[in-house]
Amino acid sequence: MTADTRVLAGRVRGLAAPTRFGAVLGAPPADSIALTSGSPDVALLPAEQIAAATARVLADPRRAAVALDYSHRPGHAGLRAWLAEREGVSVDRVVLTNGALHALALPLLAVVEPGDVVVVENPVYPLLLGVLQLTGARVEAVPTDADGLDVDALERRLADGLRPRALYVVPDFQNPTGATLSAPRRARLVELAERYGFLVLSDNPYTALRWAGDRPADLDLGSDRVVHANTFSKVFGPGLRLGWAVLPEWVTPGVLDLRARTDQHASSLVQEIVADLVLVDDLYDVVAQRAASEYARRAAALVEGLRAALGTAVSVDLPDGGLFAWVHIGPGADALAARLGDHGVLVSPGSQFVVPGSPAADGAAVAEHLRVSFARHGLDTLAEAVRRFTTAHARAALEVSR
Repeated sequence: MTADTRVLAGRVRGLAAPTRFGAVLGAPPADSIALTSGSPDVALLPAEQIAAATARVLADPRRAAVALDYSHRPGHAGLRAWLAEREGVSVDRVVLTNGALHALALPLLAVVEPGDVVVVENPVYPLLLGVLQLTGARVEAVPTDADGLDVDALERRLADGLRPRALYVVPDFQNPTGATLSAPRRARLVELAERYGFLVLSDNPYTALRWAGDRPADLDLGSDRVVHANTFSKVFGPGLRLGWAVLPEWVTPGVLDLRARTDQHASSLVQEIVADLVLVDDLYDVVAQRAASEYARRAAALVEGLRAALGTAVSVDLPDGGLFAWVHIGPGADALAARLGDHGVLVSPGSQFVVPGSPAADGAAVAEHLRVSFARHGLDTLAEAVRRFTTAHARAALEVSR
């Protein structure tokens, strides 16, 4: 009898989801209000300008030929030059990617060996854990607070002998907490990376969506221990699948070698379109600022609405930008998330952002929260979400008191 060869390769057979991120709790009605998405509001994306740029590219025979042909691995020269100027680096350090997760995956796969340690924030952006599964790394968690990654806690771990190969951080409007890593912590983090020899991956997709406060400088790219990963997704649209990485010179060859064996390059057509949007139309900051202004109104409506309706039963800071607010509920957060689903409001429980294997106390603290996104809904819908939230919370409290 012939053996069954319909077996996946070992590298993918064990790839179970690292957390329950994305799972919807409860049985939501058809008219549910989803506060779960990390996507921008489509109505705030420059669809007409994208259509016009696409038409211009394809109407020019010379540009159409470029847009419909293969590209070279680092990407569109003009777009990379624009990014290099904004990032303050030489253009040869900029590589265009298929979104931000790709911009993180490439340097991680180029640098991290199986068994190496990679430090992540707790709570963490869960999709990054999926990338780390591909590297075979051992994940270690460091907690966060209102000022982002707890660099003091990291330094204590390093002094005790922890030797990571890499560290992952979202410095501006962290997903899920919305916190911003303070400027002093940014400087110290780079100092620690240089002292202990690990690579810091700064994932900053929300930085352009700031509406309050001063923007701290991103982690210093003058260090050869720092990678910047970013994306056009939050400003021009996730469907474009275009991001970028700014790499240390020693990492770049490995990243380009990986590309030669996987995707080759980002879409030539999309690169040409986005190049027109930023180089001809000068739209990036205009669109980002317009969206941030609207997100500010929505964030205030949701956060202040929850505070007014529930008082001390919740604790939530109004973020200075980004797409998320982090609502502290207490030990019943998971149960409330399920109850909210029954009332037609979908939220992401904090338990979905706990780093597996992290200390129990840290995980329990994270799980006392709910992540809510205010980006996709107008003020009237957010007011209705607050009303349903209040009803669900009251009924959950009543059940506990019985």
